[in-house]
Amino acid sequence: MWKHTESTVLFCKDCLNKRFDELKNDYDSGKIALMLCCYVLDIPFYEPIYENMIAKSSTINIGVYTRQLQLGQYKNKTFLNTLVDDVFIDPRDIVKEEKEVKWTKADKQNMNFAISIVGYDPFVDCCMSDIDRRYCFNILAGYCDAEGIQEDGHKVQSVIQITQSQIQCKKIDEFINQELLNIKPDEMKIKSLTATKKQLLDSIAKIAQDNNLSSAYNSSSKQGVNTLTSKMREMLQNGFDDIGVNLFNIKTAEAMKQIADLSNKSIMEQLSFESNDYVEMIKEQREMILDYEENNMKLEEENRLLKNELTTLKSKKK
Repeated sequence: MWKHTESTVLFCKDCLNKRFDELKNDYDSGKIALMLCCYVLDIPFYEPIYENMIAKSSTINIGVYTRQLQLGQYKNKTFLNTLVDDVFIDPRDIVKEEKEVKWTKADKQNMNFAISIVGYDPFVDCCMSDIDRRYCFNILAGYCDAEGIQEDGHKVQSVIQITQSQIQCKKIDEFINQELLNIKPDEMKIKSLTATKKQLLDSIAKIAQDNNLSSAYNSSSKQGVNTLTSKMREMLQNGFDDIGVNLFNIKTAEAMKQIADLSNKSIMEQLSFESNDYVEMIKEQREMILDYEENNMKLEEENRLLKNELTTLKSKKK
């Protein structure tokens, strides 16, 4: 494109950087912005160079990218080589990928929980993409919830191995689906991938059985461990305050009052108390009333002091 100007671009660096920022905001992607600037400059776009820049610094600089192209393997190439060398990437795929990579709050909680159980990041050096790491942490967090994992180092390594096998099965499914989309699918390739997946699934089942990681093989699992009440109690103990509820609103709700009245009435109808039982009940009720009165007085006094303090602060502000 710039052959007749002796490779001199007819606009300045500041204008190019301004245009780059505009494209980055329009597409919400630094990769697309760099790709389009390469098109304008008629220089090739190579993703490895871009990834290397991101790894070294989060800031994308067109000048740094163009200097990388001065190396022998990239020299004297144009944007046409991006197309001819089959390295062009659909911008829509980039946007989709970047959106998918974003971790939700639940994803981050699963990652932190898994790392707290394992003691380290088991997928940091496994050559995984960010999407694969997110998938693995969500799988691993489920296994880490099994009984006895934290106290048994062998079980920890077993659940990590299962998780890695799960991501491999997922990749095989992607390869199979991609092959089935072809006009003439390769039956031998599909058969080979299916056999490999079966071996992985058998390995997963064997590891789970040997380590009692599945309820299907774990006969000693505690009753009620997976109930809602048990899970809520466990989350409260682990500091998940988001599941907390306002007990005052629940206990004073009209529906809860009706349920309590019906329950108490049913209990009274089914039990036959003697005179001594009534005396004991009255004694306990009297003690409870005295405790409630004392607590109520303390709370009223605390509330009065807080109101006085609030009034003093308001008067000072005025």
